[in-house]
Amino acid sequence: MSLKVKVSLYVALLFLLTGVASFAVNRLLILPSFLELEEEEAQRNVERAIEALHRDLEVLSTNVTAWAWWDDSKRFMEGRNPEFIEAELSEEPVASAEVGYMGFYRTDGTQVIHRAPAAMEPGSPGLGVLQDAALPPGHPLLRHEQLRGDARGLVSTPSGPMLVASRPILTSSGEGPAAGVLIFGRLLNAETIERIASQYKLELSVAPQGAVATQDATGAYRIEWIPGQPPRSTVQLHPEGSILAGETTIADLHGQPILTLRVATPRDISARGEHASRVALATLCAVALAVLGVMLALIHVTVLGPISRLTAHAVDMARSDAFDKRLNLKRDDEIGVLAAEFDRMTHHLGEARHRVIDQSFLSGKADMAAGILHNLGNAITPITVRLNTLSDRIKSAPLDDVENAVRELEGDSAPPPRRVDLSRFVELAARELAEMLRDVLGDIRGVGVQVAHVQQILTEQERYSRAGWALDGVDMEQVVRQAADGLSPELQWCATVSVDPSVRATGSVRAPRVEIQQVVGNLILNAAESIRSQRMVGGRISVSAVREQVDGKTMSHLVFEDNGVGIEAGHLQAMFDRRFSTKQRGSGLGLHWSANAVAALGGRLFGESAGRGQGARMHLVLPLADDLPAAFTKAVATG
Repeated sequence: MSLKVKVSLYVALLFLLTGVASFAVNRLLILPSFLELEEEEAQRNVERAIEALHRDLEVLSTNVTAWAWWDDSKRFMEGRNPEFIEAELSEEPVASAEVGYMGFYRTDGTQVIHRAPAAMEPGSPGLGVLQDAALPPGHPLLRHEQLRGDARGLVSTPSGPMLVASRPILTSSGEGPAAGVLIFGRLLNAETIERIASQYKLELSVAPQGAVATQDATGAYRIEWIPGQPPRSTVQLHPEGSILAGETTIADLHGQPILTLRVATPRDISARGEHASRVALATLCAVALAVLGVMLALIHVTVLGPISRLTAHAVDMARSDAFDKRLNLKRDDEIGVLAAEFDRMTHHLGEARHRVIDQSFLSGKADMAAGILHNLGNAITPITVRLNTLSDRIKSAPLDDVENAVRELEGDSAPPPRRVDLSRFVELAARELAEMLRDVLGDIRGVGVQVAHVQQILTEQERYSRAGWALDGVDMEQVVRQAADGLSPELQWCATVSVDPSVRATGSVRAPRVEIQQVVGNLILNAAESIRSQRMVGGRISVSAVREQVDGKTMSHLVFEDNGVGIEAGHLQAMFDRRFSTKQRGSGLGLHWSANAVAALGGRLFGESAGRGQGARMHLVLPLADDLPAAFTKAVATG
């Protein structure tokens, strides 16, 4: 993906994230604030409806005060004004008081007279206890904490909820003692609800407690009774399409729920907030697109264009292998400085290239010679150890004792018992020497194999100096076992080499046999010496293999795993560098030469380790013989 595409995608992604963030802010912060305002408005509308009921009660209390604090009313209750009924309690005066109920009671609750025009109409269910001969003892309308106090609220009647207010009957100047109690009431009917709704501009409805108001298909509200529904003492809000319904419960004078008051508030605030949010987002998107286009154009002119020229110039130089070309980008910013430094760097690189070409031949010869010496050293070291072992075993043989015994047997001075012992000694010594000679012959054969390996290395190097590596199908199981047999007895005692059947099953690799023997010998030797440095018992080196595809070619991936001292993390890459070694007497050439040889064959050599004391795994990847064409038998040059 080009830098231009990446930058464009990153900038577009940044603007997209900004848009998503703006959308989230609108949805999570701004719109909820509009909804909160709408809910507060619905709450206030319910409170305004409750306040309207309180004002009606206050008006009713004012009206009852005008009748209760009246000398004519007090004399009537004291029995001194019998004409009061005909003069003041006829239909016309009661209607002028704008009440639906008027009741005169003695202080013990006995009713003297009442007037209720609406309740007297035919078919009316009546007013219940307000039409009885007496109110129950302790009724709230009879209780006044002060002489001039009042009692107001709602009472339930068969005709529906009624607003009521009561006052003690006093003189016109408000003097006592009280001659009784006067009660005014007004039914909370549809006319009253409509008046309150119109006065306060509310969509108000009232239902008995335990009922709810539902909206039918025509938009009208209908009261439905739900038995057993508990009262709601607080305002409850219910979203219903385009309105937000607020409901609360009103209690009567006894503290019991009497009706459900419902106010529907149009959801204009949230609708306006939604519209404003959409307009703001659309405007933001349009501005963001315009800014994005301008920004991408500026980035292309100031950054991406010059970088594209610099990149094309570098690619052209790499393809043409011409270090004398110059970009000559005339700019006074960081890109101009980078272009100038790139031109200067290519000039120096061209000069350095010529010096490297001159020195590469000598360096390659020196590196080759160092690799040959290292491999010869690895091959000669087991020979030296075996010869030293042979010398020690021969020196330890009882040759002098055997010669003395034979000499004594040849003489006549030894008595018969002594001759029997000497004969037995010579016989045992001969058996021991025969056994030792068989072992010596085995060691000599091993020395012969190592000498042949040295000769093979020299022959291969001589042939390589004239031509190159001759590729062949190499059995890696055989190579690993030969490398294990070539270890010194001391190293063989420290570590056991096991070859997994997968090595044979994976198949032969196409490589020069001698060079691969040297590479595997280096890996086995390093693993064994790592185990010996731990001074541990039960050292093991396991070799396994698997087929895998690398760049479309079938390769053999061999793994050499040991439980030795391991490799530090900082040494995993450096261990293939020339002259790098963690051994006290190491040359630092074995792994360096091996890695170069494997790379020249189109393979790979690398290592891994969990750390110090955790063992190591060396990976050798080589092309399989069956993946190469049969005609691929020509020599492969190392340089």
